[in-house]
Amino acid sequence: MKHVYSQLSRLAATLLLLLLAFVARAQTYDAIVAKDGSGAFRTVQAAIDAAPTARTTAYTIYIKNGKYKEKISVPSNKPFLQLIGQSVANTILTYDDFSGKPNPAGGTFGTSNSASVTINATDFSALNITFENTTGDSPQALAINVSADRAAFKNCRFLGGQDTVLTNGSGRQYFKDCYIDGTVDFIFGGARALFEGCIIYPKTRRDGGNGGYITAANTPQGQTYGYVFRKCYIPANRGLTTYTMGRPWQNSGTPNPTPAHNKVVWISAVMGPNIIKPEGWSAWDAGTNTSVITYAEYKSRDVSGNLVDVSQRVPWSKQLTEADTALYSRTAVLGDWNPCAAYANFCPSQPASIAVANFMGVKGAATTPTALSWNASWPIAGVQYQVFRSTTRRGTYAPLYTTTAANATDVNFATTDAIPTPGNSYFYYVQASKTGLATHLTDTLQISSTPTVTVTGALQSFLQGGGQPSAAQRFQVIGENLTAGLIITPPANFQVSADGSTWFSSTAPLTLTPTSTGAVASTPISVRLNAASVGTYSGNLTLTSTGAVATSLPVTGTTQAAALPQSANLQWWPMTRNNQDSVAVRSARLVASTPTFRKFVLSDGSATATIPPYSARYGQAFAPIATGSWLSSNGGNGSNLNRTYYEQFTVTGTAGTTVRVDSVLLDAFVTGSTSNTKLALVWSRSGFATDSADVTGGRGPAGTLLSTANGGFTTPIFTTGALSTYRLALAGAAGVTLQPGQRLTFRLYFSCGSTSAATRFATLRNVIIRGEAGVVTSTQKARSGALQVYPNPVADQLTLTHPAAAGVAEVAIYTLLGQRVRVQPCAAGSRQTLVNLEGLSSGQYVLRYSTATEQFTTPISKQ
Repeated sequence: MKHVYSQLSRLAATLLLLLLAFVARAQTYDAIVAKDGSGAFRTVQAAIDAAPTARTTAYTIYIKNGKYKEKISVPSNKPFLQLIGQSVANTILTYDDFSGKPNPAGGTFGTSNSASVTINATDFSALNITFENTTGDSPQALAINVSADRAAFKNCRFLGGQDTVLTNGSGRQYFKDCYIDGTVDFIFGGARALFEGCIIYPKTRRDGGNGGYITAANTPQGQTYGYVFRKCYIPANRGLTTYTMGRPWQNSGTPNPTPAHNKVVWISAVMGPNIIKPEGWSAWDAGTNTSVITYAEYKSRDVSGNLVDVSQRVPWSKQLTEADTALYSRTAVLGDWNPCAAYANFCPSQPASIAVANFMGVKGAATTPTALSWNASWPIAGVQYQVFRSTTRRGTYAPLYTTTAANATDVNFATTDAIPTPGNSYFYYVQASKTGLATHLTDTLQISSTPTVTVTGALQSFLQGGGQPSAAQRFQVIGENLTAGLIITPPANFQVSADGSTWFSSTAPLTLTPTSTGAVASTPISVRLNAASVGTYSGNLTLTSTGAVATSLPVTGTTQAAALPQSANLQWWPMTRNNQDSVAVRSARLVASTPTFRKFVLSDGSATATIPPYSARYGQAFAPIATGSWLSSNGGNGSNLNRTYYEQFTVTGTAGTTVRVDSVLLDAFVTGSTSNTKLALVWSRSGFATDSADVTGGRGPAGTLLSTANGGFTTPIFTTGALSTYRLALAGAAGVTLQPGQRLTFRLYFSCGSTSAATRFATLRNVIIRGEAGVVTSTQKARSGALQVYPNPVADQLTLTHPAAAGVAEVAIYTLLGQRVRVQPCAAGSRQTLVNLEGLSSGQYVLRYSTATEQFTTPISKQ
């Protein structure tokens, strides 16, 4: 059977191509863009900015070959812009924003504004252009966001990972002979979109995922058409990643006044072997309303022309008859808009171009060769692919591997090569060529064995006092391809350690020994200030290894003679029954307070929500809506922290009391998701009227939080998939001092990027304020008697530091319900007591130290 991509049909159009080439040479353009300055503009956005508004005929912008890394936007007042590339393989519009990436304008990027190119004007068209987002498999990162009616693309490529092409809104869009690739929901949105003769390439997922989804249409109610694919080819990928043809975005179990009526139809598709799962389609979740979905196909065939076995397709999908296909013609889908009439020579097919995509290398090891792979954007028989290699980027390249495409269906090609010796690199590119067609050379790829030291994290100022070393801070270091040890040298008066117990100085630095392959695994390095004299110290901590570029971290700190202030638990909100703080734990010098929400609401505890508003397991459960959705379409803030979505706490001293607050402890996570589940804490002394400050870092379940994700609003913590403890410093070692009458206000911000519309709740438990109430001033005496426990959380035994035990003193352990489960005496005159918790169940308890005249309490966590 004749294949839909038969080269006979492609070669039959050669005369047309030659004619079009002649016409192109004679054609004039309204604007020309060239990186080398040979055009009127060097950037695409500059040409768009200079284009006239309110056009009624095409305004053509010719873009010469080049890789244009720029954020491009076509504003709504500039219709009829047409971008024409010199060649689809070499005219590339690219960027690398992604959902969750810090936005220079404030906050972080979301899905829609991560796009490399955004189209907001009607009657836009593009020919022979590659639209690209280089983020990778995930998270969401758009190559293009088309948010206007009547947009047409011919012979274009769209390269990305998750969410490559957003067909936004409910306008009409037309894709002719295009190539689109990605991994998850890589064609998504609500538009009426017709894809004719396109290559839809579901890539092998590099993140280890074994499944993906081609489409995620959220067709609005009442819209007759969603996505229609006519005579498109879905090639097999090179790995084990299999796909369904679509899943229904915004059609899930969450109550929604306007759920999507998702529509996707494939007509005469050709499918590579084992690429589409037998069931064909996916529901979004258990609450998906399949009765409003139109998922259908007509005579899907394999590359040999045989009908695909559809016997295992989901029962709520449909197999169309030939008569049904008349309902999905170009005219039916696009209505009164005919892109073939709007643009000359737009709809006739032209011979496919040679264009290589996804050229990448996975470096091997001593016993494993490097894997080099790529795919053809359009399958063309007889194309010769050659891999060239050099030991220097601008050196002499020699052929390493040659292969020729045997047919017009295969798109995947690969070879291997030994890794370079330590201290060296290999550079590769692919040349794809065939007589009569333009040759394509890929970008150069480097596989390096050059010694490299990578440091992640930054260090806050240190504070040392009382003759004891300061608290330690940490950063991460990784070494690759090292030929000698990695030497870590702190400046004078600072020390470093790889294990937290053995410390090294400027005169005796720390050396990490690489493995036989030259690797130093990701290693946390602790740093502390340990000066012998009072003063201020600073310098650079250096990391060096033979042949590697030296790396340095600035450090600074202060040493004082006085001991550092001691911290105690001042206030505790368990959040297991309600949002009241614990009377037993609250310092007598603090007033009671109750947290409040803005835009967040408690779980309604319904069967849909599945999670109660308060529980011992989760603590407090909340989200933008009571059933747990974070979608912006449901009024949520999605994957981005938003200054108007928070829970607010206050800390206030009693009349005349000075309070120092140094840290906030809390347990938190988002149920059922780790997709951009972020947490940040911001504080203020004025109720956010005149001041606002981020926390300065702290510790999480994996140890010290790095500066790139330390709990600040623009550097939020990415929470784990389970309830985890975070200890956040408000203002470094010094903390925040509240003078009498001042109030500390802090806000906890959460986000969740999951596209599921249900049962995603932020959870919060055991919010604890630590510091000192009754700080010494010129008119106050020092507060005594604060309890200190270590470790906390505790496994079997903790050390309790307490006031000197005069006479009879005891330690008792209580459950949160007030049941005493353990009691033991304290030795007379002692200031420390070992408390045995062996045999107690995991959970939260209250420890009470009491004598005949006084008592103190503190919460503890039993692991």
